[in-house]
Amino acid sequence: MKNSKEWYKLDAFAKTYSSIISEGRTTCFRLSVLLSEEIDTDLLKKTALFLEQKYPFYNSELKKGIFWNYLQHKRNGFSVELENTYPCTDVKRENPLKIIYFRKKISLEIAHFLTDGIGASDFFIDLIEKYLEMKYFKREVNEREVGNNEETNNLKYKYEMEKSSKNEKISEYSDLYSKYMKRVNKEKTVKHAFHIPLKILEKGQYYVTTGEISIEDIKRESRKYNTTVGKYLLAVYFKILLDKYPQIKKQIVIGVPVDLRKIFSEKTYRNFFINITPSIDPSLGSYTLEEIIKYVNNYFKIKITKKEFYKSIYKAINPMRNIFIKSVPYLIKRIFFPFIFDYYGERGYTTGVSNLGILKLNRKYSKYIKGFRFLPPPSKRCKIKMGIISDESKVYLSFGNLTANHEIEKEYFTYLRRRGIKSKISTNY
Repeated sequence: MKNSKEWYKLDAFAKTYSSIISEGRTTCFRLSVLLSEEIDTDLLKKTALFLEQKYPFYNSELKKGIFWNYLQHKRNGFSVELENTYPCTDVKRENPLKIIYFRKKISLEIAHFLTDGIGASDFFIDLIEKYLEMKYFKREVNEREVGNNEETNNLKYKYEMEKSSKNEKISEYSDLYSKYMKRVNKEKTVKHAFHIPLKILEKGQYYVTTGEISIEDIKRESRKYNTTVGKYLLAVYFKILLDKYPQIKKQIVIGVPVDLRKIFSEKTYRNFFINITPSIDPSLGSYTLEEIIKYVNNYFKIKITKKEFYKSIYKAINPMRNIFIKSVPYLIKRIFFPFIFDYYGERGYTTGVSNLGILKLNRKYSKYIKGFRFLPPPSKRCKIKMGIISDESKVYLSFGNLTANHEIEKEYFTYLRRRGIKSKISTNY
């Protein structure tokens, strides 16, 4: 592909994420699939070549502008490489999306300034299905699909650019935060949350503990409390933290990303999510699991509405529209943004729980797939995070941990086991 120097503005969240990247806060998350056989690297590279043409926005690199970063289409395609580092610890401006393989596992690591979990999962499903189609159903990606033909390639690329620039309302790459920006009252959230008192590891390390759990076991237990699987798992996390740190005074706040595509009936491969922040005050006394679930159920009912999200969007985007912030050169923003993000953002979170729900693939590929993983990005403030992804039979619950202490993970899975929910545990340490 010729480098036509096409470029994209960053959305509001991407502007922030691209300005705070560091070794302890990479903003990079991971999706993985475990397959039945060793990875065929040649087929994986062919698959990547096809995806470059289908998703031109993701085949970008981060560039420094005068006032803000921006994305520019890059000459080189997607990186396909053997895994050789801890997950989510190595993100580069010129290579924000990586396809990684190791034995029977394919992973996708992607920087949050490109997209969110739902946008990445759509890409990931395509990656898996295309790879398995070529490997087991003997259908090679032909020249037209890959775009080796220059005329086809140029037409396809031109079409994507025209969609993005001339018809932004239906573009798969439009900035939907700006579309739904309204002047409303600001959302009020906890400013000073409790933070887990553990020392973080040396740079470049990220420990992962994953439990594979029967979805029927969790559904059975969730139904006892008239709640969903996701809310049940979130409530158990609150319970573990409340029982482990009963004497704390600050509130325990768990950031939970919510996909806005469903709320506003939109489609985009960019970021379009908002964090909601359920919180519980330990100073009020001990809580039973029933009390926590009742709170979580009611909180979600009140919070997950269009009107509430207008407030969240306004709070997130309004600072970026400030004339002073807009006019400050990027080199100065890059110095102060990590501190601003920490003070106004992560200081208000204890931890995070990201639930991508069920990853739905064509049933004909099921027998070749042995499981999934979803790992949220590491964070110096939120030292331990949880990522959840499911298929039709199992829930895969992963803790990403920047410390050498794994008591919270152990207590979480022990708590489930005592309620008849067994887990098959795997780790990278």
